[in-house]
Amino acid sequence: MNANNELLNFIYQNSEMGVTTLKELMDICKDEEFKKVLAAHHSMYEDINKKAISLIKSQNKEPKEINALSTATTYIMIKVNTLMDKSPSHMAEMMLQGSTMGIIDMRKRLNEYEGEVEKNLLSLAKELLNNEEKNVEELKKYL
Repeated sequence: MNANNELLNFIYQNSEMGVTTLKELMDICKDEEFKKVLAAHHSMYEDINKKAISLIKSQNKEPKEINALSTATTYIMIKVNTLMDKSPSHMAEMMLQGSTMGIIDMRKRLNEYEGEVEKNLLSLAKELLNNEEKNVEELKKYL
């Protein structure tokens, strides 16, 4: 797989995980103010996810789905981690951990593919990265 396809699939999978995770957390969250924050983050991930899907389909390809084990593990971890503590502080901590991993992975990929990927993909990757960094700053307020 070439650098363009690898980065594009990473963007798709990262944003898909964000959409899925945030949907689960919004269903669990009882705090209306924090639920609005989660909804805004969900909307951002959905937007990037749609852009990634559109770019993938424009190449007559299908998105490479996240493996079922990762999805199931994430779902179970959300349920277990919110079983005893559904507070905005705890959910913000969970989101911060996930976003931080996403930021690290994206930075590594951007360094790895520097000069190898198309500008539109680089732009979408940076859009995702910048939004995740903004999300981290916003979530810190809830700790």
